[in-house]
Amino acid sequence: MTGHRAPSWRINIALALGLGFGVLMLLSAVAFGIAMFSGRANTVDLLRDRNERIIDRAVERVRSQLDPVREHVIGLRNRVDRGDIDLNDTNRLADYMTAVLDGLPQIDAVGLVREDMTATRVVRHLNGGTQVMQGGLYDYPGAEGRVAETRKMIERMRDAGLSSDQAVWGDLIWEPAIRQPLVNLRAPLLRDGKFLGATAAVFSINTLSRQLSADSIAGESMNFILVDRYSVLAHPSLVYEDYHLSVEKPMPNLEEINDPVLARIWSGRKDVASARAIVRDRGAHLAEAEGRLWMFVYRELPGYGSQPWLIGRYFPLEEVDNEVVRLQWAAAVGAVGLLLSILVAWRLGRAIGKPIRAMAEAADNLRSLEFNSAPLPRLRLRELDEAAQALNAAHQALNWFGNYVPRKLVNRLLREGEEAVKVSKQRDVTVLFTDIVGFTAMSENMSAQETADLLNEHFALMAACIEAEGGVIDKFIGDAVMAIWGALKRDEDQAAHACRAVAAIHTALIEDNAARRERGLPTLRVRCGLHTGPVVVGNIGAPGRLNYTVVGDTVNIAQRLEQLGRDHMADEDEILVLASGATVRAAMLEPEPPLVGMLAVKGRIGEVEVYRLNGRLKEPLGEAPECK
Repeated sequence: MTGHRAPSWRINIALALGLGFGVLMLLSAVAFGIAMFSGRANTVDLLRDRNERIIDRAVERVRSQLDPVREHVIGLRNRVDRGDIDLNDTNRLADYMTAVLDGLPQIDAVGLVREDMTATRVVRHLNGGTQVMQGGLYDYPGAEGRVAETRKMIERMRDAGLSSDQAVWGDLIWEPAIRQPLVNLRAPLLRDGKFLGATAAVFSINTLSRQLSADSIAGESMNFILVDRYSVLAHPSLVYEDYHLSVEKPMPNLEEINDPVLARIWSGRKDVASARAIVRDRGAHLAEAEGRLWMFVYRELPGYGSQPWLIGRYFPLEEVDNEVVRLQWAAAVGAVGLLLSILVAWRLGRAIGKPIRAMAEAADNLRSLEFNSAPLPRLRLRELDEAAQALNAAHQALNWFGNYVPRKLVNRLLREGEEAVKVSKQRDVTVLFTDIVGFTAMSENMSAQETADLLNEHFALMAACIEAEGGVIDKFIGDAVMAIWGALKRDEDQAAHACRAVAAIHTALIEDNAARRERGLPTLRVRCGLHTGPVVVGNIGAPGRLNYTVVGDTVNIAQRLEQLGRDHMADEDEILVLASGATVRAAMLEPEPPLVGMLAVKGRIGEVEVYRLNGRLKEPLGEAPECK
């Protein structure tokens, strides 16, 4: 056997590992400089993406809380417009409004005010219960101003002439009962174009503040919502602190909020361009507060009042710098680690090199079939120990093998290499091709696992029938099978064995289809093609990737016979087997099966005598073997 020439120069493992780690250290030093420039940019990108996701989540939470309110308010006013609900049927109206309140936990109250200023309201209490209120609009002291305000609202909506699919978010209204400003959505009530009153849904701003507090970290980062840039609509501190709000002052301003950083959002602004470059957003700037620089990121949310809301978040700028400092420390520690690793690599190379040289000598002894050398010792390194023990096991196995196989013959094979197995032969064989009918269309409605399971079950059934009659499966081609009889050794009855295997496939397929019908699974229909003739048998392929197979016109005809079944298979047939006259005569089938005719085969000049074997298999050949 020819070998490769040894390289002109070689080094030992210890030196190679030491040099390798030294080069790695130099490359790491170069990479450190590049990392210093790119580290800050990458860190800023990560921070920007994180804060953009937080802002997106805050906007989505607000929208998910407010938008369903619009759908239910418009739904109520549409029912009134269609006449499904009578405004005078207070019981049914109260039931519907209670259902709306139950379906929207963010709503504190739902109300309907008629043009005569009578109202039906459903209010949620702090304990979770609801209360239905009928009649006068407000019944507590000081409510006169609210009544007047409501009357003006009704008049404006009537004069505006809003269509039946419109609703508007009004400005915040003050609710004395809970001392909270309320976000409110209003819609006019119409029937046949006539104005009847208005409906509204309200909820306090505490809910918005609770939503924002989920992503806030006191003293480090905070979410907020501003109105007109200076009034605080939502902030985590609004949930638990009393800002003594009133009808004159429904929201705290920046100076009153218990957040010294947010209070400096506009007055402490330092650098807008740098901030926008960092976060790549127009709504961003840097501001100084508490002796630190803070990054403010914000976004306008219009459509929920006469003035757009400003949803934002702030965080300390040193978050960016801290990440870079950590990167520098990591690089320094890595450099020290590389220096130490060079020393470790040198010692490790010496520890690995010696047993590898011993294993190389043992492998060379095996190649020369010299079995007198001592076994390799056990080693502390697991992989090397496993390799050494594998060589010891191979040494022992080949030693026993040498007692039964002449060593001269083995040495000859080693010397001649693949030339010894390249010789191919011509031999008469019988080739079978099978294919599942309509499998492509069937697999489109199946998952990948279902498709694999179906093919595995089918191939197992086919293989059992073929191998029971001495056939060899050459290959699986998609959903097709190619099998051969008489290739590995001469078989005078190869055609008969192939026909018996087809008979077994016929029986097994029918039984399997019956079982599949009971399980509610789709059945399979199979076409088969059989032909007997000369082929070239041998190792076909490239060096290192050989396949012991057959090639020739016989293989092509068998495949064409299977494909020819498309024109002769009836809808009720579960299996169709077309065999050439050569196979029928070689199998000595008596009585002779039905002749399909002399048919032209694609890709071949002349015609082929074709027979149909279905239903003609068991009588002349005996009972088909059972496939398991």
